[in-house]
Amino acid sequence: MSERRLDLDDLAPSLGLSASDARRLLAGALPLTVAIARNLSTTVGGTTEFWLTREAQYQDDLARVQADKWSQGLPVAQMVKFGWMEKPSSWVDQIDECLRFFDVPDIGTWEQRYDRQVEAAHFRSSPSFDLEAGATTAWFRAGDLVAESRADLPPFDSHALNELLPRLRDLTRVPQPERFVGDLVRLCAGAGLHVVVLPTPKGCSASGVARRLGQHPLIQLSARHLTDDHLWFTFFHEVGHVLRHNLEMPFIDNLDDREDIDGFEEEANDFASEFLIGRAPISRGALDRRNIIRTAHANSISPGIVVGQLQHRGLLRREQFNYLKRRYVWNGTTLETRRRS
Repeated sequence: MSERRLDLDDLAPSLGLSASDARRLLAGALPLTVAIARNLSTTVGGTTEFWLTREAQYQDDLARVQADKWSQGLPVAQMVKFGWMEKPSSWVDQIDECLRFFDVPDIGTWEQRYDRQVEAAHFRSSPSFDLEAGATTAWFRAGDLVAESRADLPPFDSHALNELLPRLRDLTRVPQPERFVGDLVRLCAGAGLHVVVLPTPKGCSASGVARRLGQHPLIQLSARHLTDDHLWFTFFHEVGHVLRHNLEMPFIDNLDDREDIDGFEEEANDFASEFLIGRAPISRGALDRRNIIRTAHANSISPGIVVGQLQHRGLLRREQFNYLKRRYVWNGTTLETRRRS
């Protein structure tokens, strides 16, 4: 335009555009069509094909910039560390690896398949509940891959899951996750329920989630605080969601604060608390080690769960009897017993 001494008022009508659309064209906001390319060829020079090629390259560059920004928002370093994807060799390779991990051809498909799950999820919003879309969708996808790698499940049977609950409660007394996680997965699978235990990457502070994978419910646990009381309360909380609530939307839970909750979360909390402690309620009498162990035995649960419930109810201080809680550690993506030094 400068070389040909054309201003916007000259250019717009020769391209068949209004002045505002001509400004959008110059700003890159209006796609360059075949008709505009022909008019540009006549007015400014160059062939129609030249301008269409420039437009295609520009749109491709825009898509790559957007894809680069998207991949930068994913916890790639931890995804590599956890073995969820190969280490990228370049920024372009990183985009390809991330798309391959999610098994999507483009960002639009990722948004429809995963990002909208997080947007539609039911979760309590609080300053301590950090849920970045990239990290949370990566955790969801990793859970999908684990569940899909297992044998096909029978149709979900809520009655069978209810019948199974006492056996699942007994697992809380098994100290080693190396033993109980496999049994938990196997028993729940028999009722048509997926269970996946995976660490969360930075940016996803979920304790657990109850959601759907195809025709089956899926409970995914992060063992966030690496103690038995938190892990098992979270599991039975999610079971409450599966049995009591429609899973058309995922229920993403952070159980650090059980006070500021709504009806859905209160029902899930009550289900977990009543099932774990209901047979022999916690006494407000002498809260010593002997009574804690006695209460745990009467309810067929681990002493750590009793301690956690007493602390939550304000009957014990947060630091009291924590030695009765079993501690875990992540070894990659495998939950293991924490060895005492």
